[in-house]
Amino acid sequence: MTTYDEAVDVRDGSWEVPEGWLQGRGTWGGLLAAGIIRAAAAAEGRGLPLREVSVHMVGPLPAGPAGVSTTLVRQGSATSVWQVAVAGEETWAVGTAVFGGPRAANFTPTVDLVMPKAPEWAACDVVAIGPPIAPEFLQHLALRPISGLPYSGGADPVMAWLAPAKPPTTYDEGLLVGLIDAMWPASLVQVSTPRPMATLSFSATLLVDPATVDPQVPLLHHGRLLGYADGYATETRELWTADGRLAVHNTQVITVIK
Repeated sequence: MTTYDEAVDVRDGSWEVPEGWLQGRGTWGGLLAAGIIRAAAAAEGRGLPLREVSVHMVGPLPAGPAGVSTTLVRQGSATSVWQVAVAGEETWAVGTAVFGGPRAANFTPTVDLVMPKAPEWAACDVVAIGPPIAPEFLQHLALRPISGLPYSGGADPVMAWLAPAKPPTTYDEGLLVGLIDAMWPASLVQVSTPRPMATLSFSATLLVDPATVDPQVPLLHHGRLLGYADGYATETRELWTADGRLAVHNTQVITVIK
């Protein structure tokens, strides 16, 4: 079985998208975001850390060969911006990745967002989730759900400890950011019957050095529905390390298809 790390093998402008990672009609969005980040990081080349990535998922990415093109938008002394397109017979996604060196080391503000209260990860059981009741990509992840189960008809946030089923030796920027998309939409909690939904846009901020995150320890996912209008939901997600650091912050626009 292809591991999460192996599945994001983007090289020299090409990507053999593996079988077994579908979410609906297309490949899991977290894998797509990870591939875009890896392509951009390889093109950037100066070792600047990823700060933000935005991805518009305009079509379902199928398994098989895909072209991955990178274009430099702007490069400064401490920042660079790259645009990445994933396409074949059609364009499946367009992303923008922003890389930047450290700044303002003497500025240490107080922030409002704190890690939500949750049971210790070791006290939560791994729940096997996958086909036929859930998307097939979930078979590659180890999930420990806490609250916000799909189709429960409630308004609880989606909380779970999560990790790749076979953890990588170390996280890189793509693998860590991609995990923010592991859980189902918070919108799916509030319905009582299955409804088709899809991510339209994905924007994530990376707030830690991925190399400092222990891949053997799960991360805490916290997802909430912020607003809804005309079939478009705005949701926010956080990914926390077990020692209380906010690793990734993510906003998504999700379409409720019907």
